[in-house]
Order: sequence, then structure tokens, then C-alpha cells
Amino acid sequence: MKKILLSAALLFTLYGSSQDLKRKVFDYASMKENNGVCSSSADEGSQKAFNLLSGNNSKAAVAIAKAQYESDKSCPGVYESYGYALFRSGEWMDGVAVVEEGIQKFGSVPSLIKRRSDMSLEMFQLGTGAKNIDGNSVYKAKNSELPYDEEQFRSENLRSAALDLEYLGSLFQNDENTFYLGKIYQMQGEFDRSNAKFETLIESDDYDLAARYNIADNYLRQNNYTEAEKRFLEVLNENPGQPEIYSKLAEVAEASGNKAKKAEYGQMSQYYRYMPDLTAMEYSQENYELLMFFGGNEKSAKEKMDRLKQIKKAKNDAYTIDVCLMVLKLHENHGNGVEENAAEILTSIGKPALEKVHLLFKSDVSTCTITNLAGIMANLKDESSWDLMAEYLPYIAQMPSTLIPPALPEKMVEFDRDRGVREILKVVKGLLAETAVPNDDPMADLAGFSQYVYYMPLEKIDRKKVFAIARELKYTDAEISKLTEKLK
Repeated sequence: MKKILLSAALLFTLYGSSQDLKRKVFDYASMKENNGVCSSSADEGSQKAFNLLSGNNSKAAVAIAKAQYESDKSCPGVYESYGYALFRSGEWMDGVAVVEEGIQKFGSVPSLIKRRSDMSLEMFQLGTGAKNIDGNSVYKAKNSELPYDEEQFRSENLRSAALDLEYLGSLFQNDENTFYLGKIYQMQGEFDRSNAKFETLIESDDYDLAARYNIADNYLRQNNYTEAEKRFLEVLNENPGQPEIYSKLAEVAEASGNKAKKAEYGQMSQYYRYMPDLTAMEYSQENYELLMFFGGNEKSAKEKMDRLKQIKKAKNDAYTIDVCLMVLKLHENHGNGVEENAAEILTSIGKPALEKVHLLFKSDVSTCTITNLAGIMANLKDESSWDLMAEYLPYIAQMPSTLIPPALPEKMVEFDRDRGVREILKVVKGLLAETAVPNDDPMADLAGFSQYVYYMPLEKIDRKKVFAIARELKYTDAEISKLTEKLK
């Protein structure tokens, strides 16, 4: 529920160049679907391109997909993979054009139409001045933005996505497509039409709660505050502790003129947004004030560390663990020693803290919090932690340049030197083997920005040991040479 609500809120935010964008309109109903006969090379080339895109390597994906496109256009997948690779590399209009070329050639192929609608929705979301390239949000200078009127550009892409999804909906029921249509109608101010779509998703395994949330939101937008509050409370009853719902209830209370309710719902929204849901600390005024004590700037670092010391001394371990994890998730005390102090307390408590440390590690927290949690696990050296750390390790290479990567590799070496080096080298082997593809995009230099954290701990280890383990992992001479360069 929480993930769906957040993604929906982020995906559909309407904002607001001199030209008007005119998207191509296809008469899908009069077109025949022809899937062609895919050659094995076409299938293989398309799959390779998609695999590279999933690893945020659009440069290599474009190179492979383009070569396939130029040599063998036997099926729609070639057009989809090449068009999407171009789109992901930032060449929006070229990517859309290739997918539309595929539709013109093969007709109303659902996979191409779906890909086109997804592209339209992303262009609607980001507008003319930003693009998502390999996981990085790239903002264009004013003079290099797409030459379209911002509001018209977004509106035209939204309209195009709606037409594509409406056609797909006439062919088969798909909950995701239906949900997106409901959101589009909501953005277009067609609230009754939006609710009609969402009503069909009630009892859907994946979209039931999100649909009912949006139905309530539509009632709020129609100023039907009584029905909106009723619907939000029903959803909240099944999903207690959801900050988005409390925030909406605060909107309802404000619109209804109930200041007391607005204040209470606002506090509850803030509390559940920052309090880890793995704790046993339910909302109360006392707990809310404790959250504000550690999350605000009014108290000094010394005052906060003194409070942690008092809690550890006066309260039981279970409560202390929850408070320390709250401090780490808040990430409002980075650099002042408070987060490190909370991590030290959790380390001193030992194994009883590990279960919740692991749960927070697996949740959506800052990379600095990951570093602190990994530090606790490295110090306690409990085997139950190792697999979690090893599973997370490859993800760092895919992180966008806007994130500071966590020092997890270093913590794994602290946990167990030889095993840590081995796990790092397993990941690094794949990175060294990646094909280098020329790219004149200035953002391309940022690809792999996070990878330096793999090499830093290796630089502190005896080179003979590092290279011996690399040989055991079947590193080639070329890979050893590349590794040597990285460790200079």
C-alpha cells in the first residue's frame, strides 16, 4: 500500500519553448496486429539491450540495440528495445519515433503501444527541462530544454498516454493500465470518470487499497468532505500508520474548518513518516515530542547524546533499540556524532538488537544509515548479517551519482577480511568486464560514480592477497590489469 501510494503521488504531479508538441495519433482499431517472425539474433539482441538497461547502462544498450535494428528488423521487439534504449539515454523524441515506426510496420502490437504510453507518462512527469538518464535526474540548462511550451508538452503527452491505455483496455483487463487511466482522468479533472476506473480495481490483489485511496482523494477534490473523510478512514483502518493518509485527513479537516483535527492529523502524518514501522512505539504526544527532540535543530548534539544515555540507563533494551533506530532513520543528525552514538548503543546491546537492525537495513533508508547499520553488523560479526550485506553489495554500482554510496564494502572487510575481499572482487569482476561504449553525453562520465567505494578498502589490503583471491575467482589477465589500474 505504502509503495503504491508513494509511486502514484510521484508519478502524477502536474506542473504549470515556444512550440506546441503534436503527438501522433494511431487508429489502432483499424490496424492489424502482425508480430513478425523473430530471428534468434533479434530475440537475443533485444534481451541483451533490456538487460543492460536494467543495470542503468543505456550507452551499451543503445549500441547493441542499434546494431540489431540496422541488421535485422524482423519483429516488434527490435523496435521496442532500440526505441527504449534511446529514450533511456535521453534521446526522447528519437526513441518515441522508433517505437512509432514499429507500430506503423507491425500494427497494433500491445507491447509497443504499452511502451509508447510509458514513454508519454514519463515525459508528462518530467516536462521539458529534465530527464532520467541511467537513474540520474538530469536537468537541462534553460537554453537547451526541449523547445516546447511546458504546460502544452505535459498535457499532450498525458492525452497521448490516455489514448494508448484506453485502446489496451479495450483488448484486455490489466490492473496497472486501469490504475494509470484512473490517475490520468484524475489529473485531467474528470473525477467521476476516474472513480469509475478505480471502482473496477476494488478487490484487486495489487491495487485495491490504492484505488480506494484515490477514490477518497477524488471526493476531496470534489469538495465532498464527509465522503472523503469516511473513505480515507476506511483505508486507514486497514493500513494503520500510513503518513500519506493522515496527511490527506489533515487536508479534509482544514477544508472543513476543523483546526484541532488538522493539527492532530498533521502530527500523526509527520510521526509515522519518520518513525520506523518496525518499532513498537505507537503514536502518542510523548513519543511525538521525543521524535521532534531528535529530529529538530533546537537541541544541541550534546543534549541529544545525553538523552540517549538517560534512555539506555532508565529504559529497557527493547525501548532503547527502538529509539536508536528512530535516530538512525531520521538522518537529521549526520556529522554531529548523534547517529554514531546511537549505533554504538545498539552495538553494546548486541544480538538482541540485530533483528530490528536487519529490518531497518532492508527498508528504504538513506545510504548513510546503511553505513551505520553495516557498522553495527561488522562489529557484532553475527553470521545472520553476512548474507544481507552480500546481497546489498552489487546494488551500489547502480546507484545514481546524486547519492553518496554507503561504505558497505569497507564494513564487510571489517567483518571478515578475506570473505569481504572475495565478495567485493566478485562484484568488481563484472564491472571490469563491462563493454566500454563511446558516448558524447556529458552525463556519461558520471556512470559508475559509486564504484570507488569498492576499491577503497582493497587499497588497504596487501596486493598479493587481493590478486591471489582475484585469480581464484578466474580473473583474466586483462581484468587483473584493469584492477591494478583501479588500485593505483
